[in-house]
Amino acid sequence: MDPDTSQKVTDLLSLMQNMESDLDIKAELAKVFDEIRRLQQQVNDLTTRFNRFEQTYLEKRAIVEGLRQELEQILE
Repeated sequence: MDPDTSQKVTDLLSLMQNMESDLDIKAELAKVFDEIRRLQQQVNDLTTRFNRFEQTYLEKRAIVEGLRQELEQILE
């Protein structure tokens, strides 16, 4: 092969390797973004569960407080 053709082949192979590397990076980034979205959804789910837990706690606390006041009135 003449030097010019050899250089073109080398350049083409280098370009193909760079493209393959870019595709690998894009695939890994896609995986990372998917994982971030999955974690965000889990955080949202946990937030919802915590809010329900807190609401239930406040409702039960109000019931207990009402019962305490009724008991105090009975014992007076």
